[in-house]
Amino acid sequence: MSTRSDIIVERADGKWARIYCHNDGYLEHNGRLLASYYNSQERAEAVVAPGDMSSLNEQCSRPEGHSFDTPIKPYSVYYGRDLGETDTDATIGDSLAAVWPGSDTGTEYTYVWKRGAGWFVGDADQGSETLTPLADALAGKNVPKPNVKAFGGNFVISKRA
Repeated sequence: MSTRSDIIVERADGKWARIYCHNDGYLEHNGRLLASYYNSQERAEAVVAPGDMSSLNEQCSRPEGHSFDTPIKPYSVYYGRDLGETDTDATIGDSLAAVWPGSDTGTEYTYVWKRGAGWFVGDADQGSETLTPLADALAGKNVPKPNVKAFGGNFVISKRA
């Protein structure tokens, strides 16, 4: 079962961009990668630019030969760019509230880059009021405990302990 997440970035132009990431959305993977490799305004904007993704990795560019079926490590895999799917562009809005995932996304974690403040993480179902600095969550402080959800539906299997 996949741990799905949303990645939201407050862009330099003041707009907010949200993408969906299907795999490995838990703190120890996506959280660690965002904190380690996407820790500047330029890199944060670059990770959401290609749109919805299958998996996040250390790089978001696309080397020759990289695709959904033949991924090259350590490059991220995007649905539109690497698989040719349509309707995978980032959701763009004028505020965090405008792009916050709705109750039907089925994501467990939401990662948010705020200009000048860095990365935050929260429980998608609890709203942006639950955001905590990603560095704190990675250090074991104020760790979000989202519901575990089943793919294909937004129903709770269990609450993370």
